[in-house]
Amino acid sequence: MTLPPVRMIVLRLVATLELSLVIGQAGWAAAMIGGQEQFRPHHEVGAVITLVTCALGAVSYLLLRRWAGAVNVALAVLLAVLVGVQYALGESGAVAAHVFLGVLIAMVATALTSWTYRHSPPDHVAQEALSATPR
Repeated sequence: MTLPPVRMIVLRLVATLELSLVIGQAGWAAAMIGGQEQFRPHHEVGAVITLVTCALGAVSYLLLRRWAGAVNVALAVLLAVLVGVQYALGESGAVAAHVFLGVLIAMVATALTSWTYRHSPPDHVAQEALSATPR
């Protein structure tokens, strides 16, 4: 088995980390909805970490856009924007909208991860990278 190119490994790691953080946030939220208010600080800290990670993730996808492809770049940017809106909703106390958007965010994060793992860069991009690699 051969490893994918480093750029694809980076994109896959970013997508996996983002999805993991989104799932973690859903877990903290579920605990709070279930009456466990002591988990609010965890959810609040997780929100900042998720927001920063998704913003940096969008930048990563934009920088590696030739490798990521248009769909993955769009999903990464959409995820960062949605997480930003989600953060604002949480700060404003709009719980119903916050929970609804959280479900949509989980769907976008899942789609980004799935598309990233299934994506192969166009042949001309992979060939350019191979020819530029020092031997």
